[in-house]
Amino acid sequence: SSTHQFGRKAKSAVETARKNIASHFNVSASEIIFTAGGTEADNLILHNAVLNLGVTRIITSKIEHHAVLHTCNYLQKTYNIAVEYAKVDEFGTIDIHHLETLLLDSEVKTLVSLMYINNEIGTILPVDEISTICKKHHALFHTDSVQAIGHYPIDLQKTPIDFIVASAHKFHGPKGVGFAYFKKGFGILPMFHGGDQEQGARSSTENVHSILGM
Repeated sequence: SSTHQFGRKAKSAVETARKNIASHFNVSASEIIFTAGGTEADNLILHNAVLNLGVTRIITSKIEHHAVLHTCNYLQKTYNIAVEYAKVDEFGTIDIHHLETLLLDSEVKTLVSLMYINNEIGTILPVDEISTICKKHHALFHTDSVQAIGHYPIDLQKTPIDFIVASAHKFHGPKGVGFAYFKKGFGILPMFHGGDQEQGARSSTENVHSILGM
């Protein structure tokens, strides 16, 4: 972020990394926000949905990563939002009929947060079908995609997911770095204050070498 020669070179390298990552998902570089990992990215997305995008209800499942479940519990207690849970079967597969029933039950601004691949049992979410259902019912769709990125192709033009997250060490990158994808058009309210890094979305000096490693 510095204006001297070395700072400009570092910034150029970070922005090249951002463009390379964005092209992998068929999105624009401005939609990628670098974070310290998947947990921070999940928190940034969920907090932003409630505090900035007007979400008053989150639909998730009881087998999500704690980065989602504990954050939903915090948002419920602190901001009195509704949190509901889509049913899963004995194999950890989301009951899509129940999810759609939950979406039909209310017209309040809703975010659906379901993980792409479960980190303990490996169940894969049918993201194309879920994204279509969310779009049909005007719900936002966030998927904790940490276990999928680098292993399964994700084209965000073909599958209209609003928010995804990544943690570099899940695809042989450095620990302590990741990113959040925010679909274009969503303003981002930062959780960290004190600087204007990451287009004002995440104050903190960029972890340059880890971003390049990712």
